[in-house]
Amino acid sequence: MSSEHADDPGGEEGSGDRTVSVLGTEVVVEEAFVSFPWRAGMARAPGAFFAVFVLTAAAAAVGGFGSGSLQRRFALLGIVVFNAHNIPATTGAVPGLLAPVADPVVALPGIGRLLRGLFTFGTGHADPLSHVGGIVSGQTAEIGHLNLIAQQGETDVPAVVYYLLAPVALVGAGYEFADSYWAETTTESFVEVARFGLAIAAGYVVVLLVGSVLFTAVLVSGLAGEVTILPDRYLAVVYGFAYPTVFATLGAWIVYRDRT
Repeated sequence: MSSEHADDPGGEEGSGDRTVSVLGTEVVVEEAFVSFPWRAGMARAPGAFFAVFVLTAAAAAVGGFGSGSLQRRFALLGIVVFNAHNIPATTGAVPGLLAPVADPVVALPGIGRLLRGLFTFGTGHADPLSHVGGIVSGQTAEIGHLNLIAQQGETDVPAVVYYLLAPVALVGAGYEFADSYWAETTTESFVEVARFGLAIAAGYVVVLLVGSVLFTAVLVSGLAGEVTILPDRYLAVVYGFAYPTVFATLGAWIVYRDRT
């Protein structure tokens, strides 16, 4: 074996880079990317969302937000948290095909109502591309969007306060994550700083999708009777990824600025 031939494999092993196949194309993944603590970032997502929920509950409590049963107030508060991420609520219904399964589950004492969202789908929703396209083109009336922050009149807290809570919490999460794992990562540019935000974002999307199940509320209207509302799940994916990608990365950038 020649020295040249021996050096090449040794260099690849030393670098820790990996080659993966993506749609038939070989892509080299750098060791710094592979060894990045992605799971640690994802694990911070529930805590970040819980912080937003607690802060929102504190803000809403100032004006005595919500009424009715504890479960109803919990669901409405959760929808406000989604609204604060620019994720509106939408009307929903249980498809007839799922009713034989959904009705017995929803009827379960205590936990049943929390699981209503498992079977509820937004009315007026088309496929994801058409749905998001309708939102971009301003067809929200047809989709049936509802923003409780914009429509509520029970609190003296300015709406802007609600919209600031998620960015503040996510900046804090990104800062704490980067500060805790800085010594274990190689971060030499702003592009690499974004890994901290992306790691939290990967977990945050999952948390919001689970939350869209738990925060499904039933409102009673004198004209329409019972109306089920839930967070728009398409936008939960969009903003659930975008918010931490931007704001958690900003928090990590503060660490990057201080350490370099």
